[in-house]
Amino acid sequence: MSAAGIPAPPLILTIDDDATISLLVRVTLEQAGFRVEQAESGPAGLERFDQLHPAAVLMDVMMPGMDGFAVSTELRRRPGGGQIPILMMTGLDDHESIDRAFDAGATDFITKPINFPLLGYRVRYLLRASTAMNRLRESERRLATAQRIARLGHWDWLPGENVLHLSEQVCQIMGLDCPDGKLPYQALLDRVPEKDQARVRGWFAAVREGRQVDGINHWLAGFETNPRCVRQQVEAVFDESGQLVRVYGTLQDITELQRAEERIRHLAFFDGLTQLPNRELFKDRLSEALKLAKRYSRRVGLLFLDLDNFKRINDTLGHAVGDLLLQATADRLKESLRESDTVARPAGDERGQTIARLGGDEFTVLLPEIRYSADVALVAEHIRTHLSRPLLLAGHEVLVTPSIGIAVFPEDGDDPGVLLRNADMAMYLAKRQGRNLYRFYDATLNEAALRRLTMESQLRKAIEQNDLALHYQPQLDLPSGRINGLEALLRWDNAILGSISPVDFIPLAEETGLIVPIGEWVMRSACQQAKQWRDQGIDLQRIAVNISVLQFTQPGFPGLVARVLEETGLEPSALELEITESLLMKDPEYAIATLQALKGLGVQLAIDDFGTGYSSFSRLKQLPLDRLKLDKAFVREVNIRPDDAAIATAVIAMADGMGLRVIAEGVENEGQLRFLKAQHCDEIQGYYLSRPLPVTEITDLLRRCEQGLVDKATLVGEEQILLIVAADDDKRVSVQTPLVAEGYRVLVATDIPAALDLLARHPIGVMLADWRMQQDDQGLFWRVRELYPETLRIAMGEGCEAGSLVELINQGAICKFLSSPAQVPQLREIVREAFLNRKRISAS
Repeated sequence: MSAAGIPAPPLILTIDDDATISLLVRVTLEQAGFRVEQAESGPAGLERFDQLHPAAVLMDVMMPGMDGFAVSTELRRRPGGGQIPILMMTGLDDHESIDRAFDAGATDFITKPINFPLLGYRVRYLLRASTAMNRLRESERRLATAQRIARLGHWDWLPGENVLHLSEQVCQIMGLDCPDGKLPYQALLDRVPEKDQARVRGWFAAVREGRQVDGINHWLAGFETNPRCVRQQVEAVFDESGQLVRVYGTLQDITELQRAEERIRHLAFFDGLTQLPNRELFKDRLSEALKLAKRYSRRVGLLFLDLDNFKRINDTLGHAVGDLLLQATADRLKESLRESDTVARPAGDERGQTIARLGGDEFTVLLPEIRYSADVALVAEHIRTHLSRPLLLAGHEVLVTPSIGIAVFPEDGDDPGVLLRNADMAMYLAKRQGRNLYRFYDATLNEAALRRLTMESQLRKAIEQNDLALHYQPQLDLPSGRINGLEALLRWDNAILGSISPVDFIPLAEETGLIVPIGEWVMRSACQQAKQWRDQGIDLQRIAVNISVLQFTQPGFPGLVARVLEETGLEPSALELEITESLLMKDPEYAIATLQALKGLGVQLAIDDFGTGYSSFSRLKQLPLDRLKLDKAFVREVNIRPDDAAIATAVIAMADGMGLRVIAEGVENEGQLRFLKAQHCDEIQGYYLSRPLPVTEITDLLRRCEQGLVDKATLVGEEQILLIVAADDDKRVSVQTPLVAEGYRVLVATDIPAALDLLARHPIGVMLADWRMQQDDQGLFWRVRELYPETLRIAMGEGCEAGSLVELINQGAICKFLSSPAQVPQLREIVREAFLNRKRISAS
C-alpha cells in the first residue's frame, strides 16, 4: 500500500523466453495499470515467484528446458501457489494441449498471436475471478469450521430417489462410513432407536411429501455407552408449478445441549439437597393427578409435612447437620411409602407417589389414587412413626417429629393451589394441637385463616390508626390495704374486627415480630401515664409492663428502656418489667446479663406466671428480681384444693426466704383472698379487686382511694357475715353453697326468732331472707329495719305480690328483691354490691 493509503497495483509475473513477446506483454499490462516483473525461463520464474509472491502468473507453454506445463505443476506445489491464477500463452490450439494445461494447474489460456488490446481486460477478469473464488473458499472454510464446531452437517434429497446425499459432518455425527456421501433412506432409519423410529419415520414421510414440518429431535442407535442426540431441520424447494424439486436438511449433534437442558431441568424442578421434586414440579404433578382424578372419578390424597423443632436443631448443631437431617428425612419418606405400598400405590401404577420438598423443612406426599380417607390416615401414621425414630447424624443423636396436614380431593379442594393451601392449614392445626400429629383439613380452618390474615393486616396499622389502648388493673398491698401498683394491659378495638381479645392478637404479634414496636408503644404510653398520675399527686408506687421474649432478646433492649424513662421523665423505680420463666430458660446467661443491665437502670423486675415453667431455685438466686407473680392457675382453687394450696404456700415461703415479694394473680373471690392473706402473701391482683379499667375509670378509683372513699377493710378481706333466712331447706342450700365458696361467713335461720337471735349476737352485714317471712307489720324485714338498720336486707322468693313488694322497697324494708330460683352469677353480684353499699353507708 502506498504512503497515501492507495493500494498498490497488482503485481503480475511473466515467464517467456521470447524477449519481444515479453516486452509487448509488459508494456500492455503496465498501460493497463499493473506492475510487471519478468523471467526468461521456467527455473528463473519459479525463483522470482518465491521472492515476489505475485497476484498472477502469465507464462509461455513452449520454453527450452522446463516448459510451461512443468512450471505450472511446480507452482501448484509451492507455498502460496495452490490458488494463484495462472494464464498460459500458447501457440498450440489442439484439445490435447488445452487439457494438458488445465491438468498442470492452469487457470486459463490465451492463444498466440496475442490480441494485446484485450490482454489487460483478460488479466483483470482473471484476478477478479480469483478474488471471488478465494472469498468463496474462505466462506466455505468458515462454514465448514462453524459446522464442525457446532457439530452440524447438511444433507439433501431429490424427489424420486431413495438416497440421501450427506455431508462429511453428517457421516461423522452418525458414525457412518459413506465415501461417496450417499446413504439409502432405510439405512438412515436403522440408525434411529426403536422408541423414536415411528416418530422419525412419520417426520420423513411428511418431508418427502413436501409438507411443512418443524424440526425434530431424536436419539441415534449404536451409541449405547455414550448416547447421542441430534436435531434435524429441513427446507423444501418448489418449482413455479408448486412441485417439490429438492429438500435440504441439516443434522446437528445436540447431545451436550440435551444434557445441559436435562441438568437445567433438574435444577429447575428438583431440590439440589434431597434430589426430590421441588415445589414447581410437585404442583405440576398434582395438577396432572387432579385431571386424571376428575376424568376417572378418583380421589387424591395430599400430605403436607413440617419437621417439629427443625430450626432449633439447625441453630444448635449447625447447618451441616440440618442438611443431613433433611436428606435423611427424604430417604425415610421414600422408605415409608415403599412399606405402605398397597395403600399408597394402586396395582399396576408404575408412577406411584410423588414426594417433594417444598423448601426449608416442608415436605409433601401425593397419593394419586386412594379409596378412603382412612387410607391416607394409615400412610400418615406410618410416616409419623417412621420419622419419629432417633437418628445419628455426624455423631449427634437427633430426635425430630413431623406435624402432618391432610387434604383430600374432591372434598377439600378441586385445584392444586386450594388443596395445597388446605393441607398446609391442617398441618398448622396439628402443630397448634401439640405437634407429632396428623390432622385432616376442616372447612372452619379457612374462616380462621381469613380472620388471621385480616387481623395481621389490621394489626400492622394499629399504632398509626390509634386503635390500641391501655387498661390498668390495680395491685393491692394486703398488709396496708393500699393500691400500690397497676399492671398495664393492652387492648385492641378495630373498626373492622371489633374488640379483639389479647389471647388472639398477642400471639400473632409475637409470631410476626410486630410485638417489638407494639411493646415499645406500650412501655412508652404506660410510663407517660404513670408520670402524669404522679405529677397530679396520686401516690402510685409502680407501673408494671409485660415484656415479651422477642422484645427482651432485641439487641440494645436496656438502652431502649433507658431512653423511654428519660423521654417520659418517670423515675426508674416506678417502672416494673414483667418477664416470663420461659425467657430465662431460652438463654440463661444472656437473660442474667440483660436483667443485671436493667437493674442497673433502677427499674423493678418481676417473674410473671411463676410456677408454670421450670425455673430452678438456684437460677432464681442469681437474678436481680424484686417480685414473683404467682400464676392464676394455682390461685383459682387455692382455697379448696390441697395441692394448689401447698404450691402457693411453698412459693410464698420460698420467696420470703429469698427476700422477694409475692403477688397472686387472678384473685376472684374472698375465699381466695382470705387464704392468701393467712399465708402472708404480700399482694393480690384480680377481678375480686377490679377488672382492668380504662384510664378515666382507673384514675377515678385511684382518686377515691387517695380520699379514703374505698373501704380498706373490704379490700383486704375482713370478715363479711351474711344471714340466710329460709324455712325451705332446698332453697336455703341453693343460695348458701355458692356464697360460702365466695368467702362469706354464712349464718342460717329457719324462722324469725332464730334470725333475730343471730342478728343480736353477730355483726351481720347483709340478710338474705324469704319474702314470706314478712307476714304482717311485725314481719322480719320491718323488725330488722328498726333494730339493725346497718344490716342491708334482700328479699328472695317466687310468686310475690307486686303491691307488697313495692311497699317493702318504698318504705325501706328491703333494698333488693331476688327472684327464685336465683342464677348464681346474679346472686353473687347482688350480694357483693350489698356489702359494698353497706360499707359506703358506714363510711358516711
